[in-house]
Amino acid sequence: MIKKESLSEFQGRFASRLQGLQGADGVDASHWLAVEVGGHKCLFPLAQSGEIFPWSEPHPVPYTKDWFVGVANLRGALCGVVNLSKYLGEPSANHTLSDSPKWRLQDRQLVGFHPALEISTVLIVDRLLGLKSQRQMRAVGDFQHQDETGQEWREIDLHALSQNAFFIDIAQ
Repeated sequence: MIKKESLSEFQGRFASRLQGLQGADGVDASHWLAVEVGGHKCLFPLAQSGEIFPWSEPHPVPYTKDWFVGVANLRGALCGVVNLSKYLGEPSANHTLSDSPKWRLQDRQLVGFHPALEISTVLIVDRLLGLKSQRQMRAVGDFQHQDETGQEWREIDLHALSQNAFFIDIAQ
């Protein structure tokens, strides 16, 4: 039987790991939360990222854009749930979440925005890939990076996203 880790244990381990990644000069060596979204590698700036939640089935909201999946109660807060892959216009995102097998949905995570951004929304990510530092990446364009293996990464500016009028206006 697989032992399940509680959310508080996971967050504690994650916080310890963040502290352990600080360089000798005290500067945080990690810069991004690395995730997979719709088969693409993405980077969320850590300073703009919020809490990570396990998959929670959202409740649909009628008359909203197709990328707005619904709302979920996450730790007592009602949060909008966004299919980031569909929002970004990924062709692989044209299927609905209900088309995915149940086991696949349960592997997904919900990543919130930092509380300072004042937006009660979470983004669906397929997988968490860890933390990345600026030393591991080189810029190859605006919001595009490449790691040491040549893998392309797309940086998602969560602050800009939280201020984007199209993103905020979920009405159809």
